[in-house]
Amino acid sequence: MSCLNEPLYILTYDESNPQIIKTGYNNAIEYKNKFSKQHKYDYYYLQFSNDKSFTVFPLNEILNEDQLQQIRDRKVFLVLDNSLEYFLTTVDMIYNEIVIKQSIPAEQIMFLTAVPNILPYVKNIAAKLKLPEIKVEYFSIFEDVGKDAIRQTENLETLPKKKKYQKKFINLNRRWRIHRPLMVTLLKDKNLLDQGYISMAKSDDGIDWNRAYRYLRHIYSNHPRIMEILDRNSDIVNMPDLYLDLEDLVTNRAMHENSINNHYAETYFSVVNETTYHEGIPFFSEKTFKAIAMGHPFIIATAPHSLQYLKDMGYKTFHPIIDESYDSITDHGDRMIAIVNEIERLCNLDRNQLKEWLYVARQITAQNKHTLKHNKLSKPLNF
Repeated sequence: MSCLNEPLYILTYDESNPQIIKTGYNNAIEYKNKFSKQHKYDYYYLQFSNDKSFTVFPLNEILNEDQLQQIRDRKVFLVLDNSLEYFLTTVDMIYNEIVIKQSIPAEQIMFLTAVPNILPYVKNIAAKLKLPEIKVEYFSIFEDVGKDAIRQTENLETLPKKKKYQKKFINLNRRWRIHRPLMVTLLKDKNLLDQGYISMAKSDDGIDWNRAYRYLRHIYSNHPRIMEILDRNSDIVNMPDLYLDLEDLVTNRAMHENSINNHYAETYFSVVNETTYHEGIPFFSEKTFKAIAMGHPFIIATAPHSLQYLKDMGYKTFHPIIDESYDSITDHGDRMIAIVNEIERLCNLDRNQLKEWLYVARQITAQNKHTLKHNKLSKPLNF
């Protein structure tokens, strides 16, 4: 088993500057060294960014005809890695641009994804086109980020314990995905901003509080409870930048950095604002696995019904010490209100309640750290 090409990353996020570069983030190396040993095949590896990648750069402009024919003759596999993203429509692109246009057998394609429930979508597209299913493998480099965080913090005690905490929770935000300023607004409404370590400042997406506030009013115009909160907090547009360990929130901070360690050590739970929320697609990035690595109980703001997928990976969640009923709420505004209500409750535990809470949380978080440390990062879904 070996990779037959120099692993490449097809970058088409910026339509004005599409490019192909050597793959970064060690995805190809991790796949080769840790995961594909279970498969006895040679393969070509291509990492790609979105559902435009193989339209902008057709496969026959990336691999030569001899390489393509090897795949068509079922001598090697084509590994397509989109595990840094949550897009479902990349599946459509693979079928249209590669299986159909390039006559690549679907069975010779290995699709790497970090979307745990993508298989029904693949089955639906295959059935619609009357073609075989591409092979799908759940592959999370983000779990490896968590493993690295464990390695870097072996001598740091962050598991919940009875002590005086400087703050109650940590909430890390970089890009202004709209549910993140929504949460910060709701936290402000409940006077909880001073209870947590929260980052929310200028990022690489060009959004600020003025734009975010206008957009929130637009998308929640039919949600009376959210609109009432927005009306009460119209001064959020004057919110100063919220920084923690660093003032650079433009650079991607996916990898663990020890400068944030103390913020985990001095709080007793994490509020994870995940990549997805309104999209309805479960996706666990480094934010979730850093919380697990740092021994933190967590509340996750993401798509509804996501916690079960973490359980399927072997992790425990925190019912009953955290009311996780928020995870079953499909209305996006109501779900965020429930999340912030639970944050408020956890911030207001009295001394005896907190002592008992920390004891139970410690058992769960210790087990989760052990699971993360030993978990396989790759899981075939339809072999």
